[in-house]
Amino acid sequence: MERVQPGFIPKYRQLLDILRSQIISGQLSPDQQLPTEEELSAKYGLSRGTVRKAIEQLEAERLIHTEQGVGSFVASVHPRAIPFRFGNRHSASRTSDAPVVHQVLAQEVLPASLDVAERLKIPIGEPVIHVARRRLVGGSVMGFSERYLVEALCPALLDQDLSTQPVHGLLVAMSMLPLLRSEFEIEAHLLAADEAELLRAEPGTPAIVIRRMTYTAPNRPAVWYRGLFREHYTIEIELDSEGRATG
Repeated sequence: MERVQPGFIPKYRQLLDILRSQIISGQLSPDQQLPTEEELSAKYGLSRGTVRKAIEQLEAERLIHTEQGVGSFVASVHPRAIPFRFGNRHSASRTSDAPVVHQVLAQEVLPASLDVAERLKIPIGEPVIHVARRRLVGGSVMGFSERYLVEALCPALLDQDLSTQPVHGLLVAMSMLPLLRSEFEIEAHLLAADEAELLRAEPGTPAIVIRRMTYTAPNRPAVWYRGLFREHYTIEIELDSEGRATG
């Protein structure tokens, strides 16, 4: 029997992973009723609140639906989506073999602004982690990126050295974040003065602008990302040989 173990990973996330895996694999079939909260609490040695938190996440991911007074049931339309992740190969220059280094500009907790709150669908003022970095190649700034995520999603990110490690990879590994959907906005334009300052460039310099929202479920935003890049931007998606996310 799969077990929930004490340790770094929150217990509700462990139960969530177990139930999600049972649903996606077909062990729990469409329209099948899930065990009750009492049964799951007894089976895995968890509190009702912990079980309820996992059930609520499954419902947010549209893997189940709950009928008041009856119970929770696996969604009749069986999901085929599997988690994926962005790769770590971020070539910042097509011609340079110089090492890529990151200058961390911000690694902090802030109250969510109106814009961030609307994007992440959270209350204004809720604590969010803000990470901003410049990407340098041979001493030249080739890119800038920043992310916002709810602090509770991965508080340990604040203690990591982000000058050498990929932020996305850390998020996936440390929060057990299932990346199920991502939306991109990509455009190229001439930099405004504030954007040019971030890239240490002249206003009017051409650049690629990336906006990306990562979801843990079809409608649950997780990470809001914005990037500015000189020359070019690449996207790499990783799956293992069985179609499951690596890492």
